[in-house]
Amino acid sequence: MPRAGQHTIDLLTDYFAAMEAKDSARFGAYYAEDITLTFANAPVVTGRAAVQQQMTDTLDLVDSLAHPLINVWQEEDGVVIFEVDSVWRFHDGTEKIVTACSIFTIRDDKFTDQRIYVDNSPLARHLS
Repeated sequence: MPRAGQHTIDLLTDYFAAMEAKDSARFGAYYAEDITLTFANAPVVTGRAAVQQQMTDTLDLVDSLAHPLINVWQEEDGVVIFEVDSVWRFHDGTEKIVTACSIFTIRDDKFTDQRIYVDNSPLARHLS
């Protein structure tokens, strides 16, 4: 599987920096109007406004949420597969790190589909 190009890595890095900064307008600008989001076992969320709200609601639960990239691969047709360490910093000072693997589809620098595979059970008491 080919490694992703620098443009894709930069796009992901900027997107995740916007999330860490809780800049809803900036990270929301990466979503296509018809984006679909599948986050672990949660129901699929469809549409830019709905996905942006879902992410905003999640970020309200934390002081910050960082996503350092570990590996990034890119297939044809804008399919990007990557591994991250999700660094969750909660309001009570607790920090938890969980590794996730995601598949994003990117067209014209917009996410059209996000599938995030992660075991968030170590975060359960903080996310309830």
